[in-house]
Amino acid sequence: MLPRIQGGKQMEAEKTLTNEEVIRELLELLKKNTMKEQANDVFEICSYVDGLEKKIDSMMEELTNMQNQIKEMQEDSLINNAKKALSEAQERLNTRCEQIKSQIFEVKEQVKFTARSIVDEAKVKGRAVLYRVSEFLGIKKRLINVRESVKDAIVSTDKDIARTALLAKGFRVAGQTVANSFRTFADKPEVDYAQKEQKHIITKVVLSPMKAVKKMLVSMKLHLDASIDKLDNLAMNVQIDKEKRTENTKEQTEPKRAKAERVEAEVVYSPMVAEQQEYQYNADAFEARGATNVTRETLQKNMPKVSESKAR
Repeated sequence: MLPRIQGGKQMEAEKTLTNEEVIRELLELLKKNTMKEQANDVFEICSYVDGLEKKIDSMMEELTNMQNQIKEMQEDSLINNAKKALSEAQERLNTRCEQIKSQIFEVKEQVKFTARSIVDEAKVKGRAVLYRVSEFLGIKKRLINVRESVKDAIVSTDKDIARTALLAKGFRVAGQTVANSFRTFADKPEVDYAQKEQKHIITKVVLSPMKAVKKMLVSMKLHLDASIDKLDNLAMNVQIDKEKRTENTKEQTEPKRAKAERVEAEVVYSPMVAEQQEYQYNADAFEARGATNVTRETLQKNMPKVSESKAR
């Protein structure tokens, strides 16, 4: 079970995934076991998550600066009404960023939890356990949820940018109208401000930071698209490696099995040859020679005697 977030402190000063000891250990195991492609996939997934976290931190820093500048805007009745609306827009965006940051934290925790489980089991059971890196596909649902939050934030930010731009334009036009009124009162010609690029304080304080945040949100979405594709790629590479090793094992095993079956099926014909007489030594040889002499003497006794005259 994944650890739960307790306050903001736990989320601060977190290590990047690529620098986590357990991730480095997993990458080393994959490389040592000829799973370099899978190691690259895991590293890139972790890099994407690190990139997401870095962008969300930059966005929240931008929003904090924007909040401080809104507070420092010149006090008057007209501006005060605008400040309230701008502060609400900043708070909405900040809330969405906090939500996204929390989701990214949960992704990181799941990656670390899965990596630790794989590393510990692989040390005991060997290479086959490393195929469990495909379990990183389990974070796909979380990343899809983050992407949906980012999409919602982009839509919301676009609306706030449009409203803020309209507000800034209204203040700018109102200021120009007042300025021309004073010029008319002083018998001076009006100025065509349309020919001049005039930026209101709202543009600098709120609109520019909002556009910067929107740009980072769009970049985050691209990062999320890439990381989700990389997860699918990791699962595919694991499956390819499995099939390749199964095929190699089959190729190595089949010749041995075929040879054994061939030997078992063959009928071995050997020519009939006289058995070679073994050479005998010492007492055995003496007894064998004695037995031969006795047999010879017996045969000679039993043979009929031939007269010497006939023999001659």
